[in-house]
Amino acid sequence: MPHARIGDTIAAIDLGSNSFHLAIARVLENRVQMLHRVKHRVQLAEGMDSNGNLAEAAIQRGLDCIGLFAQHLETSQIEQVRVVATYALRRAPNRKAFIKKASKLLNTQVEVIAGSEEARLIFQGVAQAMELKGHSLTIDIGGGSTELIVGKGRSALLMESLDMGCVSFHDRYFSDKLSRKQFDKAIVAAQQQLEPLLERYLKHGWQQIIGCSGTIKALCSVCNDSDLTVPLTLTQLKQLQRELINDPQLPALTELGESRRKVIPAGLAILIACFRSLNLTEISFCSAALREGVIVEMSGDQDHNSVCRETVAAMERLHHVDTQHGELVAKTAQQLFSTSPYHKRQHQLLLKWAARLLEVGLSMNFRGMHRHTGYILDHSNLPGFTVEQQQVLGWLGRFQRKRLDECSELDLQLIDGDTLRHMLVSLRLAAIWHLGRRNQELQPSLSWHRSKLVVSLPEGQEFDTLLLADLEQEQQRLTAIDWKLELLTT
Repeated sequence: MPHARIGDTIAAIDLGSNSFHLAIARVLENRVQMLHRVKHRVQLAEGMDSNGNLAEAAIQRGLDCIGLFAQHLETSQIEQVRVVATYALRRAPNRKAFIKKASKLLNTQVEVIAGSEEARLIFQGVAQAMELKGHSLTIDIGGGSTELIVGKGRSALLMESLDMGCVSFHDRYFSDKLSRKQFDKAIVAAQQQLEPLLERYLKHGWQQIIGCSGTIKALCSVCNDSDLTVPLTLTQLKQLQRELINDPQLPALTELGESRRKVIPAGLAILIACFRSLNLTEISFCSAALREGVIVEMSGDQDHNSVCRETVAAMERLHHVDTQHGELVAKTAQQLFSTSPYHKRQHQLLLKWAARLLEVGLSMNFRGMHRHTGYILDHSNLPGFTVEQQQVLGWLGRFQRKRLDECSELDLQLIDGDTLRHMLVSLRLAAIWHLGRRNQELQPSLSWHRSKLVVSLPEGQEFDTLLLADLEQEQQRLTAIDWKLELLTT
């Protein structure tokens, strides 16, 4: 997505597990001016089954809310809209139909973002809203997940997204009649989630502790008589816990909506666990979060492509990738794909990143390198990439070479099957072209068809005998995905 221009009106929509948010802003010379915010508590994660499928009632609530957001967008002159979805839609196997309907209502694609990307955008929103000095810890307790980010100034150092949220924990641990036992179970479960990251996080330390989004806002409001400027302490949280056990209909909660009141105990348990495990003394509320981070990125204050570049470079360093070779394969793959009728700039960039990361699997073993590459790319935190983009990277890495008998199509919203196959063929041919560190220049003429590529090799030009043999072997392998590679001499 190109950066908005000065004077443009832009909108960000956050499809969270508990609440859906719409933010509309105008891009000014050195900042963004927030014009309008809308929030609806949808509780999309409520009633998820054991497999993570969304309940029909939750799906309908979500679509009804999106219909209202669409009306807001229609009445405003919006130059750009970006829609991001988080935990509930990340996890739900039945998300496809919902995303398709939501994208149609909003007339723009819904991006399901990874937990690490959600954390990055949350921190970006917080960093533009308040002055951060030294090291900071930001905590965002959502409906299905909790994000924890350690930052230094405006740069995020550590980012984690944990599978614990006020809606999911309410469904799992709490009933209408609150008890000490319910709280204890929820707190211990949250501490277990936090345990693996404690050493890394505590090693950095922090001078500022910031909480954002609805759960922490509600707890600050209840404990501090609606004064959101006063920090929240563990003593206050434990006092609120005792009061809720004694009276679940606590008068102090009357200012909150019914759906928020219902999930407050679960959010309280998660925050108490954070205080205990991370040795926190107090936490201050910040009104900015994910949607503001998306707005900041759309405005051009942060370059999204530079985030992807940094992520790819970090992966190259971590896995000791031969960057010169990776860039050569990327250049050739892009040359091939640029002549495809399915070529688009965003797909070209994704192909470039995939080519740069083709050999990360070598850090595990040369044998089965392509399988290792696919696994690493599927399971790494890749800031800047959406869930679907990461799936594509892993798929391209897995099937970059060797047999294609097990190659099955990805079921994606953002990229169709024909485009994926053209990307895969481009990548495989580029990898073959430079197999064994060959530096042969790409000079054949290409003729793409839906399921066929005609490669015309100039007659009389000296071609590596092994290269020709490899291309002929590739002809056979591509038949597994019903693809024909035709080699001609002109």
